[in-house]
Amino acid sequence: MIQKTATLYRNAYGGMSREIWLLAAVMLINRSGTMVIPFMSVYLTQSLHFTLSDAGLVVSCAGAGGILGVYLGGKLTDKLGHYYVQLFSLALGGMTFFVLMHMRTIPTLCATAFFLNLVGEGFRPANSTSIAFYSTPENRTRAYALNRLAINVGWAIGPALGGIFATIGYKYLFIADGITNVSAALFLLFLVKNRNNATEEQKHTEQEVPVTQSAFRDGVFMRMLVFTVLFAICFMTFFSIVPVFWRSELKIKEVYIGLLLGMNGVLVAAVEMLLIYRIERLRSKLTFIGWGVLLCGLAYLFFVLFPGMVWILPVAVVTITFSEMLAMPFLNSLTIERSTPQNRGQYSALYSMCYSVAQVTAPVLGGQIATRFGFYTLWGVLVGVSVVSYLGFRWVESLTVERSRVLS
Repeated sequence: MIQKTATLYRNAYGGMSREIWLLAAVMLINRSGTMVIPFMSVYLTQSLHFTLSDAGLVVSCAGAGGILGVYLGGKLTDKLGHYYVQLFSLALGGMTFFVLMHMRTIPTLCATAFFLNLVGEGFRPANSTSIAFYSTPENRTRAYALNRLAINVGWAIGPALGGIFATIGYKYLFIADGITNVSAALFLLFLVKNRNNATEEQKHTEQEVPVTQSAFRDGVFMRMLVFTVLFAICFMTFFSIVPVFWRSELKIKEVYIGLLLGMNGVLVAAVEMLLIYRIERLRSKLTFIGWGVLLCGLAYLFFVLFPGMVWILPVAVVTITFSEMLAMPFLNSLTIERSTPQNRGQYSALYSMCYSVAQVTAPVLGGQIATRFGFYTLWGVLVGVSVVSYLGFRWVESLTVERSRVLS
């Protein structure tokens, strides 16, 4: 039994190029330094003694910079290539942390935080395009799952170390974040070879669907983005508003909230690669995406059906985690399938922007609904939005099937 399980994991992680593993290592180094952003509000209010409103303004500027950075990163990826955008994003972003450390006024903090995320978030579409470049259609979804594994492990390490550094001195958060960014850039520079995009792309005739030159003219993809935003808002709300509900309404202590949320990263690390390996050829990508979206709604439905029941909390965490594992790798892979080498950065950027927009809007919208109408009304709304998103993805799937029939 143990040997069989070990073989399954070996097969799930096997068959990917050296560059894919190196890119995952770059992501792990980068995300392991994620310390400043999670502690930004605490730093501004506790160390610099600004009001919560001022801190919110700085965080909002960082979010706005991230949205614009993702879009510009995609544009630059198509013009300059994914390798150089990743390299300069990591290096310049790392140096900006050392600048941000010395800012002491709201205007300079807002401007520097905006620039930091503008530069830093440009890494995402370039990295996504790079994974597509170094993978094959057969292992692409698993390649994205491996990258997500690196992100989740990094996110588990970064904030944990950040909490330790913050107790010593907040400046060490900026130093550590800057060093890890620059280290990731050096790792990429010296260990990942920059190949010629055109030469590699000629080796793989990987397009499964016809595409237009611009992502904005790809009607199926633009519809898909609308329903991705709805799903992303529902998903992000779980990690921004739900912990507040647990603490304020259910009186769960912070340490247990941390353990509950930590289950998400542990499950992703242990299960996602194996899950993708076993199921990816059984159904269409949009089918798995739809199932993932429904599971997101089910996680909130548990709160409605079992109000005040503490035992349902780990069940909800497991459910939202399987929602993530089913939907996100296939969404990423499907985005790449609809692109060409010439517009892949644009496609990746628009897809990444869905999560950037959700990250900014989910806490605001969720907080407003919960404050005015109560948490349980919010859960009901999110169940409804998840169902709308699911039906939307089913509609997108019917459009792709119909288009395939016409073309055949």
